[in-house]
Formats: sequence, structure tokens, C-alpha cells
Amino acid sequence: MLFLINFDVRSEDKLDEILNPEDIGVIISIAIDASDVTLSFKKTRGKVNISLKMDFTQKADINERIHFFKNRGFKQLKSYVDRGKPYIPLIKKIFDKHGIPDELIFLPIIESRFNIRAKSPAGAAGLWQFMPQTGRMYGLRINKWIDERYDLEKSTTAAAFYLKDLYHIFDDWMLALASYNTGEGIIIRKINKYGGVNFWDIDEYLSWETRNYIPNFLAAVAVVKEILKKEHFDYETVHFDIIKVKNPVSLIYISELTGIPLSVLKKMNPHLKKGITPPDSGEYNIYIPEGYKETVEVALEKSPLIKYRALKEYTVRSGDSLYKIAKKFGTSVSYLRKINNLNGGIIVKGTVLKVPSYITAYPDYTDKVLDLSEDIIYTPRGIIYKVKKGDTLSKIAKKFRVSVRSIKKWNNIDGYIYPNQRIIIYKKIRSIKVRDPHIVPRNVAYLKKKVKKRKPTLKYIYHKVKPGDTLIKIAKKYGVTVSQIKKWNKLSSNIIVVGQKITIIKRVGADG
Repeated sequence: MLFLINFDVRSEDKLDEILNPEDIGVIISIAIDASDVTLSFKKTRGKVNISLKMDFTQKADINERIHFFKNRGFKQLKSYVDRGKPYIPLIKKIFDKHGIPDELIFLPIIESRFNIRAKSPAGAAGLWQFMPQTGRMYGLRINKWIDERYDLEKSTTAAAFYLKDLYHIFDDWMLALASYNTGEGIIIRKINKYGGVNFWDIDEYLSWETRNYIPNFLAAVAVVKEILKKEHFDYETVHFDIIKVKNPVSLIYISELTGIPLSVLKKMNPHLKKGITPPDSGEYNIYIPEGYKETVEVALEKSPLIKYRALKEYTVRSGDSLYKIAKKFGTSVSYLRKINNLNGGIIVKGTVLKVPSYITAYPDYTDKVLDLSEDIIYTPRGIIYKVKKGDTLSKIAKKFRVSVRSIKKWNNIDGYIYPNQRIIIYKKIRSIKVRDPHIVPRNVAYLKKKVKKRKPTLKYIYHKVKPGDTLIKIAKKYGVTVSQIKKWNKLSSNIIVVGQKITIIKRVGADG
């Protein structure tokens, strides 16, 4: 998701006025001499640092954007930086651990404007704008209790893993960043079709958003690092605490223990959807103001665990009846009907019913009966979906982008499906190695093999200007843009004259 992409500089007459190679030097080392577009990388102290060479036009483009961020866009950019200052030290600590270049600490400026609560219309969320599927792939838990895309530490760790995977696919940080924006599949297809060894080789074939993503990022970071350098910003000190809790706890109880206002705790913990950690035995983060960690940990250690009423799921077996199930769980048939919205007494083998249960948690956890059931459960092997009233196999197949035939095969379905029935949706996983029990593995080696980098094959066409020709007409004739023609021919304006020779450079695709 790209938030910070609200300008498109085209004023070529101002290039000489604003070119300043020292600006770009703030972020990356750039060869000042005009040269072909190349990228080189070297490892230093375990971290892959970015070293970039680009041609004069690309330097000029980035410098124009730097000029924008230093002037018209400065106030807006500065507000994003100020919003991100509390997060930057922890992001740096995590990225240092995983060998991610320092420049990428500032990727949330482009992704989310450093707004940890940011959510795009497409569903990407948090500082790093993870889509649900990608977030789960990298170990983030997303359910009705919690959304760890909004958890600073865990989402940043997931982003580090994701960025490293993308780098290992392409061996190139600029291509990795372009993939972060648009998806690695698109970048692989563009490289394989048109040829290329770096971002600048394929940028003209990408969407407007992705084409601007890298230059905007480089320019923004150049200005941001300059701002923070002038302020003597402390990159090392994290000014909040994180406590790891394994028993369910509410923010209300933490507030009572510490005197920290509940509103402050809610603001610091946007990942907790209901103001409580999930009612299970997992380990979860709670963010608190600096200096309270020991107090909270000692208080929780001394706090009692209390039983709370809950509803868990039970899968109906052969020979079951509502009476038998009610007796087994110490409840009544009428209560089972009520909590499961059942009109009659007929139940089907394999369907899932809610039954009474309990959980243990710290005091002031909840005053309601906790519904522990989940409509969709994500596992490393696949997805478990609970059929809703009105569902059909075709609707479910469309929802999860699989075939009806596959669903029938995976679940041994011959006839109808029923509400509360569990349907298994298997997703192919090519790798067995898992970094973390929550992380769905990705076969990076498989994707890497699909990338066929090669230097672009170029075809030069020489067009002699005829009466009535314009750059627009010529561009349309050869399927290129006016800006490309001006770049290739070093034209400072749209004026051309009859008899003038115009060079057109066409990329020869992999398919001929």
C-alpha cells in the first residue's frame, strides 16, 4: 500500500537548479559519473547495505522529489516522522538483528505514514500494511480477539522476515521493495518478459504506483535522515516497555494495577480488539509506558487466576443427540438450542455445536460469557471453515479460490452441506521447513529459480520527422511515451522540426 505518492514532477527546465548529489548521499552512495543503470550490493558486518548507481535522468528524478520533500512536502513529511519517532528505535533493533538495511526502517513513511492504526480500502493494515493472508504467512495472529498487524514488535519482525525473503528471491533490495509494494509474482513476470537485472530496467512496465514507490522512498528517506541527524535523534533507546503475558488479562486490570489511564493503554495496544488478550494459552504482547514493566510483572505473578464462563466447540459424533451432549457438559437441551440457534432437535454428524466450558484468567477479565468458537481457523496445513446458514459449496469455493470438486474431495462430501459443518480447505505448501510454529513456510528457492534475470535486449529505431509530426503522434505510433522520447533524445521541450532524426528505443520481450 502506498500512502505517500501525491506528486509527479515533470518540470525538466528546473533540473539544473535543484540537482544536488549530496542530498542523495544522505541515504545511499551514488556514483556521480553518468553511467548505465546498475545495482551493487556488499555485505558489511552481516548486514546487506545498499549501494546504488543510476543514470543521470534517474538521479535527477530523485533529486526533484528530494526538492519537493524539502519544500512543499516538508511539513507533511515532518509530521509523519514525528509520529514514527516512538517506533523507530524498536524497528532499528529488530532490523539490526535480522540484517535489514537501516534505510528500510523508514519504509512505514511510504506504507502507512507511520500510523500504526492505518488500514487501506483493500484490507492492508498496520505500520507495514500487511494483507491478512501475508500477515498470517509470517506468523501474525488475526482473529476476533487480536490483530497482530497492529502489534509493533511482532509486525516488524514479520516485515523483517518478509523483506529478507524478497531480497533472497531477487538478490536486489530495490526489486525486493518493488515486490513489497506490488507482489513478487508481478516483478518476476516483468523481468522474465522484458528482461532486466534491476528495478530501473523494468520500472516503465510497472503500475504508476509501483513505478513511483522506489523514487519516493529514496527521496523521503534522504530528507528524513537529514531531519533526524539535525535533531540528534536517539536511535537506540526505546521509550516504552513490553510485557509478555501467557495467561489472559485485560487492559482494565493492568490499569488498576498501575494507575495508567485505560485510554493510554488502549492507545498503546491497538492489536487487542476487545481490550483483552485472547482467552488461550498463547504468549501475547502488552505495551505500557516506560518504567512500569517490573511493577506489572510482579503484580501479575501475585494475582490469582479466576474461572470465567465460556462456550467452546464440540463436533457431533455418530449416535449423539442433544440430550446426550447436554448431559455430557452439564447443561440443558434448551440452553444448547439457544446458544446454537437450533429450532428442532435434529443434529448431523460432523457439525460443530457450542457447549458450556470455562477458561482461567486474571481478575476483571470479562463480565460476559466468552464465545471461543471461530468461523475460520488458519493452520499451517490449510484453512478450517465453519459453514454458515445460506452457504453453498460454490460460494465457499469462490471465497477461498478453490474448486467445488476439490472441497468435495478433501471433505468426502457426496451430498449437502449443513450449517455449523467444518470444511477443510487445503492450501499447497511446497516447503516443510518452518521458522516458527505460527509461520506458513514459503519456498524462496522455488521462487528464486523462476527469476530469469538478463540484460534487456534493445532495438533502436530512427524516425525522420515529417510535416505534421508531433511527439505525441510519434509516441503513439511506436507505443512509447513522450517523456521516453525526450529522455532518449535529450530534448528539453516538445518542439521538433521537419527532417530531425528521432531515436526510439524498443524493448524486445522474451516472447520475441
